[in-house]
Amino acid sequence: MLAVACMAVGPASAGAAPAAHAGASAHTSGAAADPGRTIAGRYKFHHRTYRFIEYVPRSLRPGRRVPLVVMVHGAQTTAEQEIHATGFNRIAEREGFVVLYPDVDDVGRIAPGPINQSWLFYDPLTYFRGYGDAAAIASLTRDTMTRAPIDPRRVYVVGVSAGGLMQSALTASYPDLYTAAVNVESAGYMDAFCFTTGTGLPVELSAQLAFAEMGPRARVVPTMVITSDADLAFPHQCGEKALEQALRTGDLALSGHQNAPLALTPASISHQREPGGYRYDVSTYRGPGGCLVAEKWLIHGMPHKWPGGPTDDTKWAGYADRKAPNGAQGAWDFVRQFTMPTTRLPAACS
Repeated sequence: MLAVACMAVGPASAGAAPAAHAGASAHTSGAAADPGRTIAGRYKFHHRTYRFIEYVPRSLRPGRRVPLVVMVHGAQTTAEQEIHATGFNRIAEREGFVVLYPDVDDVGRIAPGPINQSWLFYDPLTYFRGYGDAAAIASLTRDTMTRAPIDPRRVYVVGVSAGGLMQSALTASYPDLYTAAVNVESAGYMDAFCFTTGTGLPVELSAQLAFAEMGPRARVVPTMVITSDADLAFPHQCGEKALEQALRTGDLALSGHQNAPLALTPASISHQREPGGYRYDVSTYRGPGGCLVAEKWLIHGMPHKWPGGPTDDTKWAGYADRKAPNGAQGAWDFVRQFTMPTTRLPAACS
């Protein structure tokens, strides 16, 4: 069961005030400089205690339901560090959506070396509905939807590195909860062993396993992938496979086959450059009728970091690469186009 204790920090929001739940003691966040309401706390799920930070922008208008973006951090990074590295709160304030930053449990916070602050992506159970860290994130997502005025048709998940593996688990296990997704510097469903090697699970098998996990909830989940050809943690082949897995899984949901009707090759590729920074290629993938179903950014030269980020906060510069295009803005621009479909195709196709 899920139990939450939380407290608000910073200016009051125009949105609904969060309810306090019985549970473990709350803690505060250092992200209160943003003008909205920053809520930080702990939550219990299956006898494990996690933490979270939630940002409710001041710009929300009473009575209006808004999108929710769930931003899942990577290993050796905290939810608070992810706030500052990505700059999602600024976009949320401007565009009017809530951001949830789940954090690992207390055991993960003290784990040694490369698995410090990491989700248990190496636990096979976490890739199945109702189990592991992915289930905890899904439960916290639903709890957030009861505290804030969230539109259930517009709930999105973004994951970076180990958090990207959680994203792949969440969209396979909970396609009825998450409308669209963004995978940053990571890999696809059950493909954790792509880490450092660029090989891992065959993409056809990953797609089939994700489709099987979706079960009767199977649908096309529009997916964006951001990857880099200089990433030594999750080589760009992992991101390429993550995108292909999402398309193949969507094809299975639509037709029972892995290569139609969603094409596995891009409908268009554009070559761009961040001013003063990296070159990157943007590939778009479209379904029947020309609807957008997937997008990929391949950044040339970026190491394993969050792409872009605020330009005026040097304290957090080590977590992001400002020579890259703005990943948070790109992620929002992609997911905002989609609402939970009422048919087996994304809403953009109807």
